[in-house]
Amino acid sequence: MTPNEKDYMERYIYQVIRRLPKAQREEVRMELEELISDMYADKGYMEEVLTELGDPAEFAKQYQNEQKCLIGPEYFDTYLWFVKVVLICAAVPILVISMINAIGEMPATTSQNATLVIIRAIVDGLTSGIIDALLSCMSAFGAVTLTFAIMERKKIQLEMKKAEKWSVESLSEERKTPTSRWTPKFLEPVPDKKSIISRSDSIVSIVFIVIFSVLLIFAPHFFAAIFTEGETVTTVPVFNLDQWGVVLPVFVISLLIGLADEILRLIVGVYCKLVMISNIVCGAIQIVLSIIVLKVLPIWNPNFVLDLELALGDNADSGAKFLTYWNSDMVSNGLLAFIVVITLFEIGVTIYKTLCYGASIKK
Repeated sequence: MTPNEKDYMERYIYQVIRRLPKAQREEVRMELEELISDMYADKGYMEEVLTELGDPAEFAKQYQNEQKCLIGPEYFDTYLWFVKVVLICAAVPILVISMINAIGEMPATTSQNATLVIIRAIVDGLTSGIIDALLSCMSAFGAVTLTFAIMERKKIQLEMKKAEKWSVESLSEERKTPTSRWTPKFLEPVPDKKSIISRSDSIVSIVFIVIFSVLLIFAPHFFAAIFTEGETVTTVPVFNLDQWGVVLPVFVISLLIGLADEILRLIVGVYCKLVMISNIVCGAIQIVLSIIVLKVLPIWNPNFVLDLELALGDNADSGAKFLTYWNSDMVSNGLLAFIVVITLFEIGVTIYKTLCYGASIKK
């Protein structure tokens, strides 16, 4: 068996076992390797062997349980990942916002009952947040399950490109019209381990973007310098809340573009040309929008330094007084430089891994 023929065999086996439950894959892999090797020994031509076995998707049905199920094995692993991500994104922001609102709405207290009032406010906020989070999670779970159930019934493919049905007859026609028919040559290579995108990294990024977006939309006052003096709590917002209606849409659009890129990476799962193009385009747009937000729009509180000085008063220590040297232009330049460096680094890593390990993956 030549290296090229062995590669075809591995591609075929991969396309079969990826549609089976994880617990079943290794056993089926060994069985298929033995079957294909025996058939190859008789026929001596790998393309003929694979053509005789037929479409990998159809062949995999021999190992699948015919019992009806809501989410089949072909979709179940991806379904579980999406459920985890959606539930986290649905619950965490609501809990965070509920706690922030509960703390912010605490009434004035005396020293005798301050602790009791704070504890009660936190408990009330947590209780309300848990109830809202459960309702949100139930809705999100139902939506995701319904979507994948429809995909199961309609047999919608998760692949970016669906292979055509093929047979010995179509193979003969392929030799006449090479670009119009499917043959084993169109089997996608088994992904290199270095080309696989970490799902955990994508999930962390998605959750962070969602939480950050929710805070910007519903609790921009959370981003503030906080000072306490006795029972008095003073906050000095960092952002220009008077102009927040102008700044927020651009801010959120930039985050949503990053969210879309991360979701695509999670769905595709490997570095490929589609992921590379998406990362380059989304990264370039995010850099442009970051320039607009940080250098054009009035994002920073123009009275931040004055409000800090009033809040600190004469009793501030030297470390706290250092905050009064706030320079909005310097902060904007620093954040912009950081965003550009991180974005270009991520684009560079994506291009490198795509060209080195994932360039031949057809997505």
